Amino acid sequence: MMVISGGLFFGTYLNLTQSAIPVSGKAVYYGQYMPALWPKGKDVLISGIPGFSLTFQPQSIIKITPAPSDENFANKIVRVFAGVDFRDLRSLVSQEIPFILAFKKPVSPAVSATTLPNFPVFDTKTVAITDKPLVGIYHTHTAEAFIPNSGVTHRPGGQHGEIVEVGAALAKQLEKNGVKAIHSTTIHDYPSFMKAYGPSEITAQKMLAENPSIQMIFDIHRDADKRQNVTLMANDLPIAKITIVVATGQQDLPQPHWQQNHAFAKLIDAKLNAKFPGLCRGIQLVEWRYNQHLHPRALLIEVGSQESSKEEAMRSMEILGDILAEILAENR
Repeated sequence: MMVISGGLFFGTYLNLTQSAIPVSGKAVYYGQYMPALWPKGKDVLISGIPGFSLTFQPQSIIKITPAPSDENFANKIVRVFAGVDFRDLRSLVSQEIPFILAFKKPVSPAVSATTLPNFPVFDTKTVAITDKPLVGIYHTHTAEAFIPNSGVTHRPGGQHGEIVEVGAALAKQLEKNGVKAIHSTTIHDYPSFMKAYGPSEITAQKMLAENPSIQMIFDIHRDADKRQNVTLMANDLPIAKITIVVATGQQDLPQPHWQQNHAFAKLIDAKLNAKFPGLCRGIQLVEWRYNQHLHPRALLIEVGSQESSKEEAMRSMEILGDILAEILAENR
């Protein structure tokens, strides 16, 4: 034993004096790294103690296979063809549940005004009225046009662009659903395009004052983007995608209704995409006002872009008209 111990000590000493201290060590002793003693010491132990090296050899994995029997064979056959394991009765239940659910179509959670916080509650008595307007439509930028139809992005000299026809398509679809709508074609962007929101605010104020039954009001625009970004195929036809703009206001332009407008936008966005996924491009929050301070359900709708066609935009307005009529029907 003394000879073995002496050999271990002498071998370790030689290793340490000939080895370099590693750059990074695992153990710390009073703030200084200790050398990696174990790998070198292990080699010494292996060479000095017979049989010790066997403990470092990789062990083979032992796989236990059950003895073949008629019971095991039958269980495998049933598990392969029926998906049921007799040793686990839960597998029988898991096979039966999908079979039962096949007779009941899963229903996705319905989106409604009651599920959204800050949603502006409708006047149910007014919504039930059919001979008074419930929806107001106008255009701040009445000159906006579609290049495939007119060859220009804006009609010159105070002329009506195709965006006005798109607004008319929305009003027409609402009327088909039994919802009366008012559509203003008043020009607001001539002579000044940049100051158009001043005149359009007057139009919106007048519309709301003369028709207190209005439950929602929309400023219809078209976006400025590439055609491929604003086009969706639905029922083998191209339709223009919709973007909803919600104004949050500024310090000198307060917008007390923006959270209610936002909740209203969320409802429309969810219903549009539930009917045609991707139809609504989402909701943009903008630090301005866009006349949305006038009503708790006032929104700016952008449909398609200058590269869309008027027909594509009108198709999406027909869908929007159905959705708005559905929302009103749900809140009667």
